[in-house]
Amino acid sequence: MKFSRSTKYLFIIFFISFVLYLPSLSTFYTHDDFFHLSIANANSLKEFINFFSLTKAPEGWGLYRPLTTQVFYFLTIKFFNLNPLPLHVISFGVLFINIFLVHELARVITRNTNTSLLTAFLYGASATHFGHMYFLGAFQELGMALFFLVSVLTFVKFEFHKKLKFYLISFASFGLALLSKESAVVLPFVLFLVWSFGKAIKKKTYFFRNLVKYLIPYFGLLAVYFFFRIKYYGFAQGESYIWDFSIGRLVNTLGWYGIWSFNLPEMLVDFVQPGLKFNPNLFKFWSKEIIPIFILFATILLTLLYKVFKNLKKLFTNQSSLSLFLFCIAWFFLTLLPVLFLPLHKFTFYLTLPLIGIVILTSYLLTAKRQHFVASLFMITWLILSFMTLGLTRKTHWITQGAETAQNVHNYFIAERGLVSNIKTIAFYDTQDDIDLPWSPTALLKVVLSDQNYFKVFWKGEISASYSSLEGSQEADVSLKSRQFLGY
Repeated sequence: MKFSRSTKYLFIIFFISFVLYLPSLSTFYTHDDFFHLSIANANSLKEFINFFSLTKAPEGWGLYRPLTTQVFYFLTIKFFNLNPLPLHVISFGVLFINIFLVHELARVITRNTNTSLLTAFLYGASATHFGHMYFLGAFQELGMALFFLVSVLTFVKFEFHKKLKFYLISFASFGLALLSKESAVVLPFVLFLVWSFGKAIKKKTYFFRNLVKYLIPYFGLLAVYFFFRIKYYGFAQGESYIWDFSIGRLVNTLGWYGIWSFNLPEMLVDFVQPGLKFNPNLFKFWSKEIIPIFILFATILLTLLYKVFKNLKKLFTNQSSLSLFLFCIAWFFLTLLPVLFLPLHKFTFYLTLPLIGIVILTSYLLTAKRQHFVASLFMITWLILSFMTLGLTRKTHWITQGAETAQNVHNYFIAERGLVSNIKTIAFYDTQDDIDLPWSPTALLKVVLSDQNYFKVFWKGEISASYSSLEGSQEADVSLKSRQFLGY
């Protein structure tokens, strides 16, 4: 069997991405995973179909993501005995498909094989996939992105070939994207953006009235979705779900997502103070990692600025180049819009779609004028920076720390199965030695285990847990020091 040049390079990109995220395969459940598992059990076909109910939200959940949440976690309950490994394997598979779809989108947009392959590499080797690969709860982003990209690509095919099957696939994929995550609501606007880009580069003659006719069903479905979503599900609630439409916050949030797109660690958001002042603890505890990361990041920026300077005239005088620049910036902004005004709820895994605009534009600049040395330097620096950022993130991120803590708790109860079978209540508590800590180990454990949900899922609700800040403040069959599970 003979493979094309592009196919061979894509397999190499898949392999690089796999190696970067290989450690994620051993990551246990944490935080919201336990709640998602608790609402993903179905003992009949009727209960399974109820996952998709538009009028009845699961108790305690104001979100509608049945395909990438209930169905996704149902797989491990039904077929894998709650083993997280198969779900991580599925996440890898969807990531690889998304890398391929990003390659195809870049090929359609730029009509350049080298640019599309470089786009796939930058996307596949990006450190922003940390959340997708280490936190199963972020699979919602991967699944939504898959259907979103399929919808865009098949709509483009429909525009060129006018074959009904492409339109139907695009529309159905939009529906599946809405079943995956609400961020997909921007898709009709992205389709308008794609249409505008095609018209701008004059590849074909497009008629606006036809576009309106084609998009009416999309907006119709969107209206139905909004009606049921708002009426029966409401909006996500929590301390971090606070909307802020101020210009200052908008610029700040855009800035963070912008620099995260170039592989800087997510943790920096906790160490950068107003006025771009760094918290000294960043260098006190992480200087060995963060200084090389800053040097590599500066190398990437300087290389990119050099390419921008070399192509400045082309960017603003060539219609195709200017259209591509505006398209990529608009793509980044539009696909980021659902989370752009949530300044306290910023995570790199929200860059699943917005990152595409950044890497297409970056790849276009790097492949202009065939300066292979500059492009190669950028690729090597990008890969090393991603590797170092992922290494630092694994050490510091709440996802990996929470997963390790949850695994410690689970291992303890598995080892003490005989003890567990004879008790009904467990109390986790803090000790006097914990008072000097900046956080309560028990409060942290409660969040990591999602309160009672770990016990509902793995112990069938036969055990109830209480979380107290003081030893002996609550009566229970067994009392356990919370800190013993935290690894310090």
